[in-house]
Amino acid sequence: MRLQSDLLEILKQSADKKDLTLNAMITNILNKNITYDETVNVIPNMVVPYDLFFNIITKIEAPDVNEIVKSAPNVVKKLFDIMGVQYDIDHVIHNYLTTLSKYCNWFEFSYKITGNNYRLVFCTGNSPKWTTFVQQYVKSILDSLKILVVNDSLHDGIVVFEFSHRDYL
Repeated sequence: MRLQSDLLEILKQSADKKDLTLNAMITNILNKNITYDETVNVIPNMVVPYDLFFNIITKIEAPDVNEIVKSAPNVVKKLFDIMGVQYDIDHVIHNYLTTLSKYCNWFEFSYKITGNNYRLVFCTGNSPKWTTFVQQYVKSILDSLKILVVNDSLHDGIVVFEFSHRDYL
């Protein structure tokens, strides 16, 4: 593959910062672009910088935030219908929450699935109103999936949901 020397240098520096090989860095970039095209860009989206959306959410009143939160399941269902993906917890984790984390910067997302037990962790930053928004947004999606959350905690910008797979069967 031939690349412009200035682009190659930028890629090398970025790979070094992330402790990756140049090949791994290029593979990650290509994978992200393909994933974006196949998932995020499936429906018309308006790109809104995170800072702007964050300011909107933190400045509006609770009833308006609640209306946005209530729309979460419908947004995900519509996206999944277009993509031909089943609306279930595993697809929500892999095809929505992970993608939202990567491309929208709403939160850093990690999860652990051990047998039937699920643990979803969202690091949202230090704004209590933003953290509450993310917690309510995700809870709205989980509720629509008929998931009974065993532990729902919110502390210092960290939101954790724990539940068992059998809770929604």
